[in-house]
Amino acid sequence: MRLPARWLVGWLLGGLTLIAAPTARAVEPVARHLEALRAGLDPRAGRALEAIDGTGARLLAARSYLRSAANLDARWSWSAAQAAAFDQSPGRNALDTAIARVRCEFEAANPGHTLFVNPALRTLELQIERWNRNESVAQAAERLLQDARAAVATTGFGAPGSARGRAAFQRLLVEYVPTPTPTLAAPGLSRHGRGLAIDFQVQAGGRVIAAASAGSIASAWDARGWSARLQTAVAAADAGFVGPLRDPYEPWHFEYQPAADDPTLPATCGG
Repeated sequence: MRLPARWLVGWLLGGLTLIAAPTARAVEPVARHLEALRAGLDPRAGRALEAIDGTGARLLAARSYLRSAANLDARWSWSAAQAAAFDQSPGRNALDTAIARVRCEFEAANPGHTLFVNPALRTLELQIERWNRNESVAQAAERLLQDARAAVATTGFGAPGSARGRAAFQRLLVEYVPTPTPTLAAPGLSRHGRGLAIDFQVQAGGRVIAAASAGSIASAWDARGWSARLQTAVAAADAGFVGPLRDPYEPWHFEYQPAADDPTLPATCGG
């Protein structure tokens, strides 16, 4: 007799005993709660979660999606195709002009130095890739996963998929405060994904001397005064940038909030 591969053969007391072989590992309660939650999210957020590695990292992203549900349309990042279309639009021209204004002010006040800005938008695909390998995300995700496991195991929390379980799990994520604070926005929610934020880096002689890196904040940005000098240039340019980002502190990160076009300001230095 040929036995299916899923059965193990055991002989007991001279008879044939069929023992079911273990199949897939049972899905843990937190993952089941998360799957039930994902089904009710905006489809864009649901698809992004599928591309994120690990239950903890998905929990951390789902928390942001819940907290940003009311303004998801205005924030959701563009795909690579949408970003390419933006590059051919008047919006790109306006953004480039605003950046040029800041650069002109900075160069005038700091001879021998200039500002570098990565012209590419941070597409959804790129955000997912960075989220999956970011150390601060990994640390916060692991702590959230452990805390979520403890919470769902408490008496009366509610079963995955039940009304009580869904409400309790959603409340758990919305009220949770990640530690450490992730240095990235959840995939799809970065303001870099629609040209609504810019990271400035200081260059001299073709070399970056103040990079968009958390490790350089104390030594390069604050200690050497580049934080203050960049803020001065941004204010003098009056080109629609607001900042820098305070939580987490990133002296290079400015939000782009353009007002109506102002033709009185030149687009280029000396223009």
